[in-house]
Amino acid sequence: MKVNIVNEGIKWGSINGLIAVLLMYGSWAAGLNTFVSFQFWGNFVPFMIAILIFAGLQIKKQNDGLLPFSQALKFTFLSYVVVAVITAIATYVLYNLIDKELTQKSVQVGLEKTRAMMEKFGASEDDIEKAMKSGMEEGAKGTGFSKILLGTGLFLIWDFIKSLLISLVIRKEEKFVD
Repeated sequence: MKVNIVNEGIKWGSINGLIAVLLMYGSWAAGLNTFVSFQFWGNFVPFMIAILIFAGLQIKKQNDGLLPFSQALKFTFLSYVVVAVITAIATYVLYNLIDKELTQKSVQVGLEKTRAMMEKFGASEDDIEKAMKSGMEEGAKGTGFSKILLGTGLFLIWDFIKSLLISLVIRKEEKFVD
């Protein structure tokens, strides 16, 4: 390999991590409803996928048009791990140092949206109350280090699946002639 895959993974992971932090803090600065909506929908916006495909194709180009699947997977998943570390730190800082009431405020907005959705779908008042009580109990726990670590681990499972799919798109194995 002409390209150092680890360095590229760290570089592109850092770029994606900084973009994710800017989006998180920007949505927080825009207001609570924007922040809560972004926290939900932001997980489905594929900007990182597009950036990693672009970067992977550039790496393949620099490597004479070849990028074995194992190297592509190492690059993409390492990028996601770097993003996870950066966003976990930024999340901890936001929820525990900058805005200590953010968990409770976010839970309240989330519960209002949940109630409206459940009423729209015709849920019984008992089911709605159970969901509200459960949400309030969860929100009372705050957003501490262990909760952030658990969330990061769960997201890394999903990120590994995305890494597999991206690697299938950007890979190109060397052809051997018999």
